[in-house]
Amino acid sequence: MLDLTQLSIAELTQGFHQQQQLLCCNYCQITFPITDQALMTSHLVTAHGGAKHALLTLATKYNGLTETQLTLLQAFSTADKDQAVADSLDVSASTIRHQKFTFREKAKSAKLYLAQYQAVFGEIPVKAKQYLPVPPGVSQSDDQFKLTEADYVANVQKFFTQTGQQLQLTSWPKGEKKRFAITMRVSQLFEFNRTYTLAEIDTQLKAISADFTWLKRYLIDDGFFDRTPDGRSYWRLF
Repeated sequence: MLDLTQLSIAELTQGFHQQQQLLCCNYCQITFPITDQALMTSHLVTAHGGAKHALLTLATKYNGLTETQLTLLQAFSTADKDQAVADSLDVSASTIRHQKFTFREKAKSAKLYLAQYQAVFGEIPVKAKQYLPVPPGVSQSDDQFKLTEADYVANVQKFFTQTGQQLQLTSWPKGEKKRFAITMRVSQLFEFNRTYTLAEIDTQLKAISADFTWLKRYLIDDGFFDRTPDGRSYWRLF
């Protein structure tokens, strides 16, 4: 479920947010590389009815829209002219103008309340921890996959060294959460939308660690990669 307290107004409006080098849908676990914003926009339309529709109909206790207000806002989002909205709802244009005025007044009240809240309590409250997105096949309810940005950075700095463009694993970590951070970092060295041969995978992983077979295994097990049944071809999933 989307946590509203984690996202900015801009992120809520556009329907996705960025985590590291990935664009993450606000409404499901799907992700795309940051260069593929068009794919994310298309996904929002096909899977969630578009960013506006998904936001307006979001099932959360914070969504205080009545059915009438929802109907009006959906109509406003699809038509530019007051008369067009009025015709679609079978009401007068003056009624539509009054409703728009009412929404604008509510927005002003909300803006003032946020300012008042921040003046007294500080910033708008956020959840204590925000976890990095995980591959769709992985359950984030499992503690081993609950990595904060700070956890991830700390593990990468502890277990990797980098000379130029070459990343090297200095030691194999103990503990599944640390290992998951390792495979997450290694996965980022590979491209999306590309199929790698077994030889290409092994060559890149050997340069990272002598235990490259373990790296290859966990890239699959942790959901970052998939492969053909014969093990000859590999591709990045997440």
